[in-house]
Parts: sequence; structure tokens; C-alpha cells
Amino acid sequence: MQIIKILLLVVVASSLHSCGYSDEFKEINHDEQFVISFPDYMESCEDFGADVNYKNSYRNTYSLVNVYDKEGRTLQEFQKEVLGLLKGYELLNDPLITDSVYRETDSFSAIDVQLYGIMDNENIYYWHSAFESEGQFFEVVCWTRSMDRKQRYGPDLEKVLASFKPLV
Repeated sequence: MQIIKILLLVVVASSLHSCGYSDEFKEINHDEQFVISFPDYMESCEDFGADVNYKNSYRNTYSLVNVYDKEGRTLQEFQKEVLGLLKGYELLNDPLITDSVYRETDSFSAIDVQLYGIMDNENIYYWHSAFESEGQFFEVVCWTRSMDRKQRYGPDLEKVLASFKPLV
């Protein structure tokens, strides 16, 4: 009887382990416009109407990427425009920018912003980046709910943003 209990425990433990996700990130190349990597636990979806949409509903982690024509705007104007849309979202109460960083490389410039707000009495944490390449603007947004998830999955969402590279 003891052997059966041990075997059952081993089977249950191994099946739970096989349902887990790896720590791997998968890189995607979107139409030769950009590359970006997402955690293994996030999957492609069509939920947000963006050029690229990824999520994990169980972990409440979400990400989107949009591509824009420059139309004579500067990076600062573009960032103010797209961030204004997020901050003006009617369900997001009391949005507050908690951090902002400007980055520049040989192939792109970026403005990274962290934003906090309240939606349906729940804390929402956003990572928002506006990228400028020679030919286009890109908006990358990641978000999660609750401080617990921010602490647990925030480093992964920051890796998503850091992995983004325009190709045009």
C-alpha cells in the first residue's frame, strides 16, 4: 500500500511539473519590422487589436506592440500622443507616471515609462515604451494587475521591453 501511495505522489508531482512553464523566452520576428521576445508562459492572441498581442490570463500578464508611420512627428510628440491615449483610458483612474528613462542606441531611440493606475478598484502596473527607428515609431506596452504580480512578473515584462529591436 505504501508503494502505491509513493507512486501516486510521483505521478502527481511529475504531471504538475510538466504543466509548468520554462524560464525561456521565445523571439518573434514581425514582418521584418522588429524582433521581440516573450516569456514561454505568454501566448499570441487577438485581444487588443494591436499589431502583436501576447497574454497569459492566468498570470494576468499582457503585452502589445503597435507600429506607426512617423508622419513628421518627433519621438517626444509620438510618446506624448500614445501615452496620452493610455492615460486617458476611461476605466483607468488616477494614472501616475512612476519612472521615465530615455535610451539611445545606433539603431533606435526610446522613451521608457512606468505607469500606475487603478481600474475596477485594482492596481494596474504598465510598462510603456515608445521607440523611434529611422523609418517608423513603435509602441510596446506590458501590464499586470496587483503588486504581487508586479513583483513576480515585472522582471519578465521588463525583459520583453529590453528585447525589442526595430529592424527598419
